[in-house]
Amino acid sequence: MKFYIKQIKLWFKNGSEPKVLEFYPDKVNVITGAKSTGKSSVLSIIDYCLLSSKSRIVEEIINEYTEWFGLIFSINDKDFVIARKYADKNVASREVYFSSTGEIPINPVANFDFDKLKSVIEKEFSIDENLVIPYGGKKIAAGSKISYRYFLLFNTLSEDTIAHTNIFFDFDLHDSEKYKEALNRIFFLALGVDDPNNVLVKEKIIALEGDIDRIEKKQKVLQKDERLFNEKIIELLGRAQEYDLIERRLFTVDEALERLEALITQFRPAQYSNNLRQIEDLNKNKRSIWRKIRSLERFNEEYNTYKDNLRGDYESLRPIEYLRTNFTELIPTLEVKEFIETLEVSLGKIREEISNKKAISTNVKGEITRLKKEASDIEKTLSGLPTGTKDFTDEVGKFMFIGELKSKLEFYKDKWNLADELPDIGPMLKQIEELKRILTDTAEKRKAILNILEKTIQKYYNLTNSMGVYKDYEVYFDEHLKILKLRKPGDILSSSNIGSKSNYMFMHLCLFLGLHEHFIVYKQPYVPQFLVLDQPSQPYLEKSTINPDTGEIIADDDRNTIKDAFALLNSFIENMTTQVKASFQIIMLEHAASSYWEEPKLAHFHLVEEFRNENALIPQSAMVPKDTKASDSPIQPSPPTPPETPNI
Repeated sequence: MKFYIKQIKLWFKNGSEPKVLEFYPDKVNVITGAKSTGKSSVLSIIDYCLLSSKSRIVEEIINEYTEWFGLIFSINDKDFVIARKYADKNVASREVYFSSTGEIPINPVANFDFDKLKSVIEKEFSIDENLVIPYGGKKIAAGSKISYRYFLLFNTLSEDTIAHTNIFFDFDLHDSEKYKEALNRIFFLALGVDDPNNVLVKEKIIALEGDIDRIEKKQKVLQKDERLFNEKIIELLGRAQEYDLIERRLFTVDEALERLEALITQFRPAQYSNNLRQIEDLNKNKRSIWRKIRSLERFNEEYNTYKDNLRGDYESLRPIEYLRTNFTELIPTLEVKEFIETLEVSLGKIREEISNKKAISTNVKGEITRLKKEASDIEKTLSGLPTGTKDFTDEVGKFMFIGELKSKLEFYKDKWNLADELPDIGPMLKQIEELKRILTDTAEKRKAILNILEKTIQKYYNLTNSMGVYKDYEVYFDEHLKILKLRKPGDILSSSNIGSKSNYMFMHLCLFLGLHEHFIVYKQPYVPQFLVLDQPSQPYLEKSTINPDTGEIIADDDRNTIKDAFALLNSFIENMTTQVKASFQIIMLEHAASSYWEEPKLAHFHLVEEFRNENALIPQSAMVPKDTKASDSPIQPSPPTPPETPNI
């Protein structure tokens, strides 16, 4: 994909003159300088302006004094301008300025939706809704849309990665785990092994395999449920046979279920209920009789007590008869006479009452005797009726069992839902076979393309003169680990360790140069044609002495090795412009002085700026207190594209 950066522009919070860095296509654009001058932040600024979800721009000085970060670039022969507001409290801003015609504002103002801008860039990266992740992982869901930012893994080698022994891609510049998963899913799409149709086919295969897996798991669950269901049906069958409701013979589970369901629908209470109704009536009569008996017995007890009380009263009044007979011996007054007559009347009434109650007492005792005999007769009748065994005669148990049987069958069927039929996986398996036949050539194609890639990488590896004993080794790309390895000619196994970080730095360069030539030659549309390298000289700074004013490295061996690395980059640009006939841009952030490419006359190197002697990415003028506001003004034109460098 045609792509090169024209400018990086920083607008400052105090309104001072913006900082502009100019870059050229078909060049190794170098920003060199001392430590802590902002060189490495250029990589983070590019990533931020390409709409990263997080800001990795240094907070102190750079983010602290910058209001807007701008990237002016050409993509597919279109001039784009993206400016993004600084990250406030380490939260990446969603305020963006965008121009699709290369119009650079003097003072940016947010004018475009953040998510819509991502969609615009995705279109330029040839990404549409059909380009999706074929299979998921812990961080990326299957079927989710591929992000253009995944392909930026091919465009940077940070200081931490460029000489790493077993990491060849800048995962830590992004969300590390997510981008590791992403690289595994887009790598062969970027190489051209897969195309969007293959990706869709793979997604369909994985979806079908997922459906089959779910069906098979459901089948296992249903098989377990069916076994439990069968056990319950046989258990209910056994109980029905105990009650003699079903004939005693062997049944299959299906026969047992059918027979039990028929038992529920065909069971008629009338054929079993005569004895039960008779028993219920007899028991009801028996209870009524015993209530009468208990009432009569209580009445008899109370009546006897009453008679005893009357007898007591009678005995207490008997002296009245004596007084009446011997009245003449008393004081014959009218009041005494009336009193004795009154008592005599009461005595007569008591005597009459006692004589009448004898018949009542006799009648109560007779009624109690009659009722007890009647209750005894009912007991004899009940003893002859079926109420105690657990076969056909256990009427109550049968009624209870039929109710229990109905409710349990309904519960079991609802719980296990065995009537549901699972989809037939046969057509799915057939569809997978047909889809896989479409992909049969992919394995061969992958093998062929990896072979081509390794040859391209080997071409650049052979241009190096600093690999020592490994100079004549063969490169081998580990497609599973996504790293480059070396193996001795004729050996099958690769070397597990190739010594110094310098060797690994060269291997990183060779891998990325080989990848980008492959993308361009085979016209793969997803990866932009630029590469940002952060300090290829980093392996030598740890063991060498560097002059902070000039950037010169004291050790001659290290000087020569760095020059060799720079010559490799120059050769790559030369090959792109003269042989491949394609444009490519490298941006290199370095400590090394310009003499490292000027002395060997590396024609494709361009010094963007040198950050030394108080010159830095953030100038002193940007750090003074704000006194005046930068005035708004019309759009200024995009910087002109430099003339082509003559081929050397």
